[in-house]
Amino acid sequence: MKKKMKNVLVSILKRYLEIFPEEKERQARLLSYLNTHDDNEITDWNNFNGHIVASGFIYSKEDNKFLVLYHKDLNMYLYPGGHIDLNDKTLLETSKREIKEETGLSNLTQLNLCDEDLVPIDIDTHIIEYNHRLNLLEHYHFDFRYLFMVDEIEKIYVDTDELGNCK
Repeated sequence: MKKKMKNVLVSILKRYLEIFPEEKERQARLLSYLNTHDDNEITDWNNFNGHIVASGFIYSKEDNKFLVLYHKDLNMYLYPGGHIDLNDKTLLETSKREIKEETGLSNLTQLNLCDEDLVPIDIDTHIIEYNHRLNLLEHYHFDFRYLFMVDEIEKIYVDTDELGNCK
């Protein structure tokens, strides 16, 4: 990712809170995290204080439903998403890359809250429990979640190492 990721994330969070001022308390942990960690730490998925991830809700107009995937390690259905790669320039790019890797979908139309496409529709902080398969300690995910639309959900490619079926 480009240098000064932390500054970009603080700017995105600031704009997000302008749109959703009632989220200020819910986003306090993320703001504190950004203020106490450097660029390398916030994107390092081996940082067990937590790290930034990006994901995407995918709505199918034809099917009139959202796509979710069964995550084997977490034992639940989730929307596609994941960790930042060094080649990702933005969190939006991370979200689209993860969607393509996990589903094969690439013909996505982003639905925005404002005129800045890097501002997600939601920012969620959640605990990821200890991962037995990968031997990863419990940690926080600070998840920047984007909204995409597709005409229809055609055949989905699912990464079977990590994921199960989709709905």
